Amino acid sequence: MMDLAVILCPLVAFLLYYNTLQAGFVYDDKRAILENADVASELSPLRDLMVHDFWGTPLNASGSHGSYRPLVTLSFRWTAHLVGVNHAYWYHWTNVLLHCVITAAVTMMAGRVSTLFLQENKQNELRHVNYVTGLLFAAHPIHCEAVAGLVGRADLLCTFFVLAGLVNYARRASLTMTLILTCTAFFSKEYGIMLAPICLLYDAVLAIHGHPRQPKRNNGMLYKQAILVLWSVALVAYRFWISDFQTPQFAKADNPTAASSSWTTRTLTFLYLPVFHFSLLLYPRWLSFDWSMDSIQPITCIKDIRNLVTLIFYAILVAAIRKTILAALAIIITTIPFLPATNVFAYVGFVAAERILYLPSVGFCLLVGIGVQKLLVIQQSHRTITCFSLLIVLLALGRRTIQRNNDWIDEEHLYRSGIEINPPKAYGNLGVVLQESGRLTEAEWNFKHALSYRPNMADVHHNLGNLFQQQGRFEESLQAYDLAILHRPQLAAAYSQKAKVLYKLKRWAEAERTLLACTQLTGHSQKDPNAHQSAKVSATILMADLLSQNASRAKEAEDWLLRASKLAPRNPLVYYQLGEFLSAQSRHDEAAEVFIQAVQIEPDSIAINLGAVLHVQGKFHEAEQVYLKALHLEHCGTLTSPRGQSLRFTDDRRNVNFLFPTLEFTESRQNIGKDPRIVLSRLLGFKWNVLQQLLRGPTGKIQKKKNKLRLSPTMKLF
Repeated sequence: MMDLAVILCPLVAFLLYYNTLQAGFVYDDKRAILENADVASELSPLRDLMVHDFWGTPLNASGSHGSYRPLVTLSFRWTAHLVGVNHAYWYHWTNVLLHCVITAAVTMMAGRVSTLFLQENKQNELRHVNYVTGLLFAAHPIHCEAVAGLVGRADLLCTFFVLAGLVNYARRASLTMTLILTCTAFFSKEYGIMLAPICLLYDAVLAIHGHPRQPKRNNGMLYKQAILVLWSVALVAYRFWISDFQTPQFAKADNPTAASSSWTTRTLTFLYLPVFHFSLLLYPRWLSFDWSMDSIQPITCIKDIRNLVTLIFYAILVAAIRKTILAALAIIITTIPFLPATNVFAYVGFVAAERILYLPSVGFCLLVGIGVQKLLVIQQSHRTITCFSLLIVLLALGRRTIQRNNDWIDEEHLYRSGIEINPPKAYGNLGVVLQESGRLTEAEWNFKHALSYRPNMADVHHNLGNLFQQQGRFEESLQAYDLAILHRPQLAAAYSQKAKVLYKLKRWAEAERTLLACTQLTGHSQKDPNAHQSAKVSATILMADLLSQNASRAKEAEDWLLRASKLAPRNPLVYYQLGEFLSAQSRHDEAAEVFIQAVQIEPDSIAINLGAVLHVQGKFHEAEQVYLKALHLEHCGTLTSPRGQSLRFTDDRRNVNFLFPTLEFTESRQNIGKDPRIVLSRLLGFKWNVLQQLLRGPTGKIQKKKNKLRLSPTMKLF
């Protein structure tokens, strides 16, 4: 019976979540994986994972989100290393398999505890608890965000390690293993630290109910409990130490109740939020990718009817804990991991979140399993009705799970599904998706509709400004950027984009003032410090370009480019801009040195330009080696439709023309970023004719003949 349940329940979980394998990177996945240097860049040292947050920002930075999950980031990095960072399919496979493994673990645990705490002659009373618990856990739609959303891997890994640690502790096995599992759970997600309280309360429940498995209260037992507590305290202390003992600062919209000045509002609302989360477990009809802002109205007075619901909930909870040992254990697993999300220890950056219920749902499913089996025993004459009702519930939950997974297939479906619950956030995000797909009229409507709900959303004003800029509606875009800056004075991207519009309108003085203001922003408590820094770097480069239009200010332009290199010392594009600037001034030796720095950072991306600089310096052998390195490809896309005539390089520096036509190409999505030719042409605007010239020639050797350079027609690079 047990073996069949352990096979059946994970199989059901796999079938229900199979459709998530077709999903892409949505919502937070992009920032945590695609835009996270700790995952996407092999140049980022592994040690950074221990001092960076989940999004790749140093934990001691003022704008850090404070989410500490190095094991999850490491798992993303392994996947990126093995199959490439852009392959969402394999990330989703990992999540689905983890959910299946955890479902099997929950099923086994339910079967074990249902027999462990009963006398031999009563074991048959709970012989089906494992089936009910496992199937409910496999089918419950509250898990969709954790499984279908890639960042939910934090909850999956944390749950796995917590369950493993609890089982290890309950068996009175190795204390060392329990400590290791506590560490891995904590390094997967913060609430993993609650493994220690769960274990201690497990002992307390056994003692209160006088269970024979409760070990004697001796010095050895107290020693193990003390070690577990001290180890957990040490982990928390380490976490605060690496963040310089700073606590994250969240925007008011993320958790409006936390920003309330009323003690009554904060207390009543925070007491109600666990009740709301429990209601999602009972009736998961209304689900959303985001529960921030005003998606849940705060409780501002004692007359609110929700206070009565809160009172009833806690009364039932206390009564259930005292009822039976199994109910007490199930409630401990449900409530203790949820405590960090209750704002008791510190304010959190959300009002409600479905993903944080992944681990608590283990206890909930166990509680339901115990209750259903009790009904089967007590109401034996109605067993058929009970089983049929359970089947209907499981089918309904499974249908909702498949439906909800389809919402997570892509961002457009996801954001449309959240319109009823959080309209301003859903409309604002949907506008970005529509803009990226070229549906500008729809995007504009969504941006404006979002602002009709919440006019102070700086990001939406900024995105609307970008849309107007894309359409050439420059005056409207300037107004939108001004509103974005008004509502968030530290939004560097709005300053940078506003300056670009002013630059296009040739309003040089205004553009310079805007850029100067942008570069002076501190970025304190910005949600995305990396994006803030990137916007400042862009503004610095644009300032240099603006100043370089005036020959008398060339030195100032160079100083701004050098400043950009200090702001982003690992960004090859900065060095490319500086190299281009120096090359335009015929300072080819200095330009070559700068391009060499860029190549050291990202070997393939700047190689063609470095080759061109070496070429005009007359260093033909060195230029040849750099060109060949740039064209050394592995599994690259197919180049097609070259435009323009082949150009012969001369050894006369004055005759070298860098203004070649662009490159057209076809490639599969997987090859973007792997093919140096694609990277060079698309991202840096490098020239087709340089590549075309290298694909010709008798031997592949760069030769000097009649003051011309030519290549063999039989040249083969692959």
